[in-house]
Amino acid sequence: MDVEIISCEVDHGIVRILAVDVSDQNLRRLERLRDDASETIVEFVFDTVRKGDYLYLRSWLKSQKAARQARTWGEALAAVTGSITTISTRYRNWQ
Repeated sequence: MDVEIISCEVDHGIVRILAVDVSDQNLRRLERLRDDASETIVEFVFDTVRKGDYLYLRSWLKSQKAARQARTWGEALAAVTGSITTISTRYRNWQ
């Protein structure tokens, strides 16, 4: 899913990423509605204690150009804020 990252938060090994959906399908819908105030905000949740989540998050951060110079998780997450990227919908919080 193509998203623009708004914020990142880490709390006891849980990484939460808030983002705006900028996929083509959503942008076409917004264009039809002509309503800029109805952006779709999505949340992605990674539990870094779970191996699969940790490995995906780690490889995703390594692939981000903005986070290449970061030395810590916090620096890397702060660096990707504001960037447009792709995140797997598997980690999307649907609640």
